Amino acid sequence: MPLIESEAGLIERLRDLFHTSFENGVEVGIGDDGAVIAANNNKLVATVDMAVEEIHFKREWSTPFQIGAKLTTANLADVFAMGAIPKYLLVAAAITEVNNSQTVTDLANGIRSVADKFKVSVIGGDLSKSEKMSLSITAFGELNKNPILRSGAKVGDLVYVSALPGLSAAGLAILGRGLDRPRYVVEAHLNPKLAVPSALIAVATSMCDISDGVATDGSNIAKASEVDIELSKQLISNAAGFSDLKELADELSEDVFDWILSGGEDHFFLATVDPKNAKNELGVQIGVVKEGKGQVTLDGAIIQKAGYQHF
Repeated sequence: MPLIESEAGLIERLRDLFHTSFENGVEVGIGDDGAVIAANNNKLVATVDMAVEEIHFKREWSTPFQIGAKLTTANLADVFAMGAIPKYLLVAAAITEVNNSQTVTDLANGIRSVADKFKVSVIGGDLSKSEKMSLSITAFGELNKNPILRSGAKVGDLVYVSALPGLSAAGLAILGRGLDRPRYVVEAHLNPKLAVPSALIAVATSMCDISDGVATDGSNIAKASEVDIELSKQLISNAAGFSDLKELADELSEDVFDWILSGGEDHFFLATVDPKNAKNELGVQIGVVKEGKGQVTLDGAIIQKAGYQHF
């Protein structure tokens, strides 16, 4: 029979697993009714993300480790997109009874694999039984300056992505065909890697995490800033990695620009930058900000295919 561990036993296991040497500011962690963290003069940024089985992931594709790592990546990306430094996580998980000890341990190890990379502490959470798995993570970050908002784009700004998106969408397309190769492409969807956009944080007038696709997330910036964002196929085509991605799209009879602009879940960053601060270290320039009322266009045409929408 699979091991069914008590809730108290699981919490004790998680307290040991999530203990780290960089729990600065944590006065009370896992084990009490609430965590206690020391206050300071920095601003606090808070964000929450949820992943639900069959909506955001499939158990036949993703291991619990990958599920935990991917949601942590998405969560921390939102904090970085505000220009903040992530510090603490609260985790709530609902799982099936079957082999709960191993599932929870694998989820926790996936979360910690990302949290440790950025010296982020898991300080508490909740566990529940459910017919399907779900995971929710709340992140808290510190900000010692004004946040980077979606509403800061100005006419004349250049539009950058921290790296060329689309590989996660390619991985999803491969999995949807019942394949699992090329493996690095599949891994880009199942467990995307996060890099701190330090250069963009220093100069961005607006920024967001690319979770729902450049078109959708760009529209969020355009509407908040009351401008249009005009993207260029030529600029996108010049990006490193474009030719390999296009070759794969052609093999699968897919449109590479659909992957790049509507795919999402790469967890790169979309930002606008004053031209005087333009430099290669920012990533890939893909467009410019124009006068307008919240549209995103590609070579002058409105992008018809939207990114991921929950409702």
